Amino acid sequence: MKDDLLEEENIESEKIRVESKPEKCPVCGFKPVAEILYGMPVFSQELEEEMKAGKVTLGGCDISPGQPSWECSRCETLFYIDSDKEIL
Repeated sequence: MKDDLLEEENIESEKIRVESKPEKCPVCGFKPVAEILYGMPVFSQELEEEMKAGKVTLGGCDISPGQPSWECSRCETLFYIDSDKEIL
């Protein structure tokens, strides 16, 4: 059980936290950084084009606190809103 807590703390400390959406990925330098949509978005031609352009990606139906808000379109690095400045 203690090992599980340490592993969870390590995962939390490795998350890349940002105050707002990065213009480009600080890991690989690629842009755009995609917004992650959660839930069941209405699929449209516009959404399909944004996904192909790397501006949007789907995050699944599970909507819960602490999930990443953005993802690099190339290296798939996830970005989390800084919890001290979390936007609702």
